[in-house]
This record gives sequence, C-alpha cells and structure tokens, in this order.
Amino acid sequence: MKKVLVDGHYGTVNLNINQMLRDRSDLEVIYLENTKSVPKEQRVNLLNTADVVILCQSAQTVVETIPLITNREVKVIDTSNANRMSPTWVYGMPELSQEQRAKICGARFVALPAPIAVGTVALINPLLKGKIMPPFLPLYVNSVVGYSSGGANMITMYEDPNRPRAYSSARQYGLDQNILQQKEIMHACGISYRPSLNPMIDDYPNGILVTVPLQLRTLAKRLHSRQIWETINRFYERERLIEVEPFEGSVEKLGGFMDAGGMAGSNKMQIFVFGDNDICLLAVRFDNLGKGGAGAVIQNMNLMLGIDEYRGVLTD
Repeated sequence: MKKVLVDGHYGTVNLNINQMLRDRSDLEVIYLENTKSVPKEQRVNLLNTADVVILCQSAQTVVETIPLITNREVKVIDTSNANRMSPTWVYGMPELSQEQRAKICGARFVALPAPIAVGTVALINPLLKGKIMPPFLPLYVNSVVGYSSGGANMITMYEDPNRPRAYSSARQYGLDQNILQQKEIMHACGISYRPSLNPMIDDYPNGILVTVPLQLRTLAKRLHSRQIWETINRFYERERLIEVEPFEGSVEKLGGFMDAGGMAGSNKMQIFVFGDNDICLLAVRFDNLGKGGAGAVIQNMNLMLGIDEYRGVLTD
C-alpha cells in the first residue's frame, strides 16, 4: 500500500484534499496539518518514508521543506507557487500533451498549476500547437472566481456577517498587472509576451470562469469560430476531464449567460467556443477546488504512483 503524506494546511488545496483522499482504500494517508506540533525528527522521518508528499504550504515554507526530503525515492507535489516555473519541476497539467503526461508519470517533483493559468492554457494551447495562434499574439484574459480561492482567511472574511459592503460585489485585483500567473502562462505554453490578466473575485464560494477573446484576423490562419471549436474539440477528444461543449446552440442552452460557479463540485472542465467569422470568445469553467485544486493534485498523484489517473477524481 502506497503511503501519502499531506504536509501542512496552507492554501485552497487543503480545503478538500482530505475529503478526496478519505475513501482511498488503496492508500495510507497521513495528515500533518500543524508542522510545529511534532518534533522535527519525527516530521523528517515522515517526509522521507512516504511514497508521495503533498505540500500544502506557503512558497517560503516549501523552500524550507524540500531540503529535508533526502530520500530520492520520495515523490513531491508542491501546491504553492514556489516551483511552477522551475526547470527541475514538472508542470502538473497532463492535458498539455501526451508527452507532458509521460513526464508527470516519471517525475519526482511536480508543481501544481494556478487555476487562472490552467484555464488560460487549456483554451490557447490547442491553437498554439495547431499553429493557428502565433506565440507573439497579444492576449487578454478575463476571469472571475469564488472567494474560496483566497484560502481559509478569505473565506472567513467573506462569510463574516459584518463584512465590508464592497464584498457583496465583484472585485478586480491584480490592478498593477504584476501577476505571477502571467509568467506561468508563458512558461506553460510558450507564448512570447505577458498576457494582460483581468482577474475578479466575487461573492460566491467556489468555481472559476476564464475567457479569452480573439480577433480572428490577427491569427496565423484566418478561420471561422466554428473551425476554432473544431481544433479545440479534436485536441481534447480523448481527455476524460475536459468536456468541449457543442458549438451550435451553446448560447441558447446557457440562456445567454454563463455562471462562473456552474462546475462547482466537479473535477471536470467545461470549454465553450462562441463567435462568428470576425470575433471568437473562448471560455472555460471549472471548480477552483476541483480541477483547479485538490482534484488536480489527486490526478497528478495517481500518475506519479502508476495508479489509474482518474481514480478518486472521475466520479460521473
């Protein structure tokens, strides 16, 4: 039986990782929520006797923890932003390519992507791989996410009955456009310039919607939006966690509106393509606690352990 150590309690992954691992009879799971509650020697022993260590820690704590893992047989998943662009860590998004999935299978160190980056890369990677979108194209990315994205502290703030009035409306952040996910997106799919990110947090628990508008005349190939959909649909046709919705009828099916929390509670992603011969709108929604959080951790962990990739992840 494989041994999994969940080390720490920081960040959004910690919000439901325990629940996702609870029913895994094939794993021995150890939770070390308070790393200061056990002697250092005991913690080091746990870190070096697990098959996989899942680090639910701040980036600074991760940097301090990694040197303690001296057993080269131990595999590590970092849920912080400390190693997402490190050349010695594998980016934990299997859907990038079959080559990426193989890298994760053989990796010792895997870094969990940020939800905004996951959504953006899922939308544009098929077009980059198909040489439809040039890597130097200016990109504008809009997103809205639930308040659980800020972790336990932000959840407490939003659910406080005496909270500020501003919390009742959508709030944009990243106003200075100095956002780490910009570089992460560049790293993950090889675009040349920082995309403009317009992220918002809103008054609902969980779920994220990411949209990327495209002026079709600026692409390497002038295509209709339906051909863009065909490219994306073909790219993901064998991916069990990504559902590409039909091009025709999607707007009517949605009633003209797309709610950002529409995939809350799921570990899948839902991709839409809208538009005509001039402007195309790419959209993806998923749960920032599922495919954007603990669900992605479990998927990567399964691959690293040689277990069915979707065990404990795909429930429908």
